[in-house]
Parts: sequence; C-alpha cells; structure tokens
Amino acid sequence: MSETLIFIPARSGSKRIKNKNIRKINGKPLIYWTIKYAKKYAKNQDILVSSDSKIIYKISVKEKVNFFKRPRNISGDDVNVYYAVVHALKKIGIKKKYKYIALLQPTSPLRPKNLILNGIKILNRNKNFQNLIHLERTNYKIGFLSKKNEWQPLYDYTIRGQDITNQFRPSGCLFLYKRKDFENFKKFVKRKNYGFIQKKNIETVNIDNEEDFMKLNFLLKNK
Repeated sequence: MSETLIFIPARSGSKRIKNKNIRKINGKPLIYWTIKYAKKYAKNQDILVSSDSKIIYKISVKEKVNFFKRPRNISGDDVNVYYAVVHALKKIGIKKKYKYIALLQPTSPLRPKNLILNGIKILNRNKNFQNLIHLERTNYKIGFLSKKNEWQPLYDYTIRGQDITNQFRPSGCLFLYKRKDFENFKKFVKRKNYGFIQKKNIETVNIDNEEDFMKLNFLLKNK
C-alpha cells in the first residue's frame, strides 16, 4: 500500500444536504468513517484529504492525516473531482511517486474489507484497464423526462424488475486509478474502466438524502 495514495475529496458545499461531510453520524463526522477505514490499510502520510473547509482541516489534523486546501476554482459543485486529484499530485510533486490513486468518497463510508488491495490485484491481472470502479447491482426501472414531460424509459417494457441482471451503478466505495498518465486529461478520458463487482453482496450506502443518513445510522448502530 506504500505505492498507493488514498485520496479523500470533501468539499464544503452541498446542494441536497448542507454540510453532509461533517454531519455527525453515530457520534462522529461523516468523513471520520472514511478516514478510519483508510488508516486500517495505509500509513497516515499516504492518506490525503482535499477540501476547502476549515472544519474538515481540523478533523484531518486531529486524525493526523495530510490535508491540502482546495482552491476555490476547483471547489464548485460542477467541477470534476479529477481536477482536485491533479491539484494534489502537483503539490506532492516528485517527492512521492505513487503507482495508484485510491479515491474514497466520504459519502460511501461502508466498505468491504481489503477493497483497495483487491482492486489493485484486479488491475494488475487486467493490464488493458487503467481504472477500476466498485459497482453495486440495481434493478430499478429508470428513465427520463423529455422537454415536453414525456416519460422515456431506459429499459425494455417486457422485462420485470427482478429479471434485470446486468444493471449496475457506482457504489462510491472505491475509484481506483493507475497513476501513469493521470495528469494528461486527453489520455485520461480515454482510459478503460474495470467494473468491480463483489461476489458476496454487501450493504452499502451512498449519501444523497435524509433517508440514506437514517439507513447509515441504523447499520452502524447494528454493526
């Protein structure tokens, strides 16, 4: 794991839930649970929190992990987190040449054991992939509304929900990247993503609304 930078993005702004990354859950700020997970598998100096929040800075100092203040121009809601990672890599410079970057979202604090290590093993076995995304199954029937409010399904009407087997979404638990050529955006957007699916289904939470906080609180209290 010394070849891996664990990157935790945690900007202060949030449209749906205000200050969700520092909201207390089971007595601790939400970001604490991701930092705690990271510290099980990496040394503190290989864990980096990127944020524009003074409160998250204080949490990072208390947990003795690295903190980089994120500039305002890459802290907005519409800015891809890719630019925050590039900002961090430039600040690190050539002092530490990481081979992998493991991005852990604070909003997905429940993760399987050894998730990063298993992801690295998969990328090493599959040389034609440069990225890996942890996925979870979903059988929701989804679609979109046209400009005239017409419902447009993204599924076959003849298929029942329980029969949808090849539909997944990112769990938010892990986005793993090979460091090579990462800072080259033109090459980065063309990289291949390996979809990592757990053989054993686990309970994950990706915080988007108040119901997700209730679910997370329940799961943490019941271990």
